[in-house]
Amino acid sequence: MKLERLLYGILFLGLVSCGGGGSSSSGVSSSTSFTGGCSAVSFSQQSLSAAEVDQVIAQAVSVASTLGQSATVAVVDRVGNVLGVFQMSGGDYNVTITSNKGVTGGLESVSLDSKFAAISKAITGAYLSSSGNAFSTRTAGFIIQDHYIPQVSNFPAGPLYGVQFSQLGCGDLVQKGTSTTLGPRRSPLGLAADPGGFPLYKNGMVVGGIGVVIRSNPTYTLDLNPTDIDNDLKEIIAQSATSGFTPQTCIRANQITANGVTLRYSDSDDNLKTPSLTTLVSATASYGSAFGALASVTNYYVAGTAPAAGTAYGNAASGFAADSTHFSGQSGYVMVDVASANRYPPTASSGLSAAEVTTLLQNGLTVANVTRAQIRKPLDSAAQVTISVVDQTGVILGIARTTDAPMFGTDVSLQKARTASFFSHLSTRTNNARGNLSTLNLLGDYISSSTDSRHADVFFPSLGNTSFNSNIAFSARAIGNIHRPYFPDGIESKSRGPLSKSVSSWSPFNVGLQLDLVQSKIVAALSSSTLTSCTASSVGIDNGIQVFPGGVPIYKSGVLVGGIGVSGDGVDQDDMISFLAVSRTSSSFSAITNAVSSIRSSILTASDGNSLRYVQCPQAPFLNSTENAVCE
Repeated sequence: MKLERLLYGILFLGLVSCGGGGSSSSGVSSSTSFTGGCSAVSFSQQSLSAAEVDQVIAQAVSVASTLGQSATVAVVDRVGNVLGVFQMSGGDYNVTITSNKGVTGGLESVSLDSKFAAISKAITGAYLSSSGNAFSTRTAGFIIQDHYIPQVSNFPAGPLYGVQFSQLGCGDLVQKGTSTTLGPRRSPLGLAADPGGFPLYKNGMVVGGIGVVIRSNPTYTLDLNPTDIDNDLKEIIAQSATSGFTPQTCIRANQITANGVTLRYSDSDDNLKTPSLTTLVSATASYGSAFGALASVTNYYVAGTAPAAGTAYGNAASGFAADSTHFSGQSGYVMVDVASANRYPPTASSGLSAAEVTTLLQNGLTVANVTRAQIRKPLDSAAQVTISVVDQTGVILGIARTTDAPMFGTDVSLQKARTASFFSHLSTRTNNARGNLSTLNLLGDYISSSTDSRHADVFFPSLGNTSFNSNIAFSARAIGNIHRPYFPDGIESKSRGPLSKSVSSWSPFNVGLQLDLVQSKIVAALSSSTLTSCTASSVGIDNGIQVFPGGVPIYKSGVLVGGIGVSGDGVDQDDMISFLAVSRTSSSFSAITNAVSSIRSSILTASDGNSLRYVQCPQAPFLNSTENAVCE
């Protein structure tokens, strides 16, 4: 496929909808045709039985055997519980992390057990998906690169740039251990971009995911060039194994647009391959000891004689349940413990009362319920998101979510809230970002004045030597602006943003400050279930930072008191919901405000004349109103 075809296809993206028949239009891939409408799914609790997990594994093993491959197969439920890991004959083997960009540093060249990679892929398929969108690991690879569309010069970075470093095993939000119970569970490597991971569905609801790694290609990577069609055997095996558990065609990534571009789902669809997936899958697929065995994974899964059953999302045993106390009239869900009690009920801090936290979360849910979703079908669905509120030190004050929010947004919304709070501290606070980065031995790499003109102190002359400890409010979007390998974003004639690696060493596995903060703990967490912070010292970002939009700091009587983060349904939507949740709270608690315009990071002008963004709201954002420019 030629690049010209890719760009030509983009011109027609606006014609795609889920309501009509015929073939979809994707600028980067052929897609399966479909007829009929995209049916809205009524929420109902669904889960995988042990027999169904067994069926999925058997289908994967059968196809792998047919293709002459030795595969490692992992299946998880919607909240990340590992239900089965099967390793085909040949014993354990390692995979090597590589972007194939020829760079070093970060996680590049790290070697690890293939079972960790398979679990990460399975969790990614489950966590990125919902009843309104089905995303694969190929989708993830498409939206985290330095350009979106990858390989197209001077396009901005992917809309979920940085999301791969979430759900980390060292974080304080995710659940750890080998039991099959409360989620969300951690992922060994965060979210995966390597093809071979897909969601699993029952009755229109996502119930889990499958991930596949193969011995003949023992790498953990991503597709750098989506302008062609790959013959990826691990993806063929994984997608074949979803037979009987596939999503509605019209909610797959190749029917959904982000920033005006159709996403990717698979290079292995029936109309692209011979033999077809349906031909490969046997209706009587089975496996036994001749093929391999279920394999235990340290701190993640204890193999038995058969796979485990999954938990039903929405049942308290999954760790998520409908709220009957604070958010019952807003389709609100909360995270619960083994006693079904809210893990993070609205809680007071030194700066915010419990009532104020409650109102912030309620207002966020209210806005989400009338916001036009970006990445959901049918069209004109309401946004599905998770909302987190933290205090000025990163302590969780409350978390709430809409009914069908994708699971990845749980951890990511907290990362965004903490990011906004962390970088907005004043020098008078002992825990300002500059001091904390110095404690973590990262100040000189990105911030401190030096001969490197891209260090923050030099890059923003108005800050001088006070970067990240002056009275400037930084949103997650603003931090993302300066955490890209080009500033302005995507412009290849420019050098790195102050918090990024230079393009000569950059890769999705070596991005800059975001990874440097947590890299050692990511590796350490592979053999530990006791870590509760991803940073060397606990500095208020225990699950790491996030560098795409959807988080703003919260002020009370002009003083920073915390942050709010939103994640799940389009980055501009996330921005708007977080910003409006704060501004609407002012009607009940007048002292609670967003940062005033005079201190927002958008006032900063870099030495090259370009400035930052604070928030960006979508056009015509509401389902029930023609109101526009709602964040101005």
